[in-house]
Amino acid sequence: MTDPGTVVCEQVVAAPPTEVFRWFVDPDLLARWIGVRAALEPRPGGGFRFEIVDGEWCSGRYLEVVPGQRVVFTWGWDSGAIPVPPGSSTVEVDLEPHPDGTLVRLVHRDLAPEVRPLHADGWSRFLPRLAEVVAGGDPVPYPTSLPEEVPWPSTPGQ
Repeated sequence: MTDPGTVVCEQVVAAPPTEVFRWFVDPDLLARWIGVRAALEPRPGGGFRFEIVDGEWCSGRYLEVVPGQRVVFTWGWDSGAIPVPPGSSTVEVDLEPHPDGTLVRLVHRDLAPEVRPLHADGWSRFLPRLAEVVAGGDPVPYPTSLPEEVPWPSTPGQ
């Protein structure tokens, strides 16, 4: 049973797990599918920080790094525009061999109900971008509105 505070997204990427892994730990590669620039220290306890759109940074710490298999890091938004403070949620990425390359299974845990839709939408857009750039293509444009432009309900359930 899936934890209700969890977002789960899957994507098949046409490359072996060792290649897909690189796109989660190399700052230049990560920035090609999920942001503008990144500063990464891919080791347990190392920093995870990237600019997703101009001026909006996500950050956390790597918890687990298993080359070609798994990456786990904490996640949050530095500005506070999205109410997920750095380190308050966890992203787990498992890379499984698949007949067409690699099955990327991303699980984002510990998200409050009001921010789950935003993160589910984001990951469901970013993982196909990852598949596209790994295959040598250009990713589809990502909406670049700043978080303060995203309509937030004033109270849960509204």
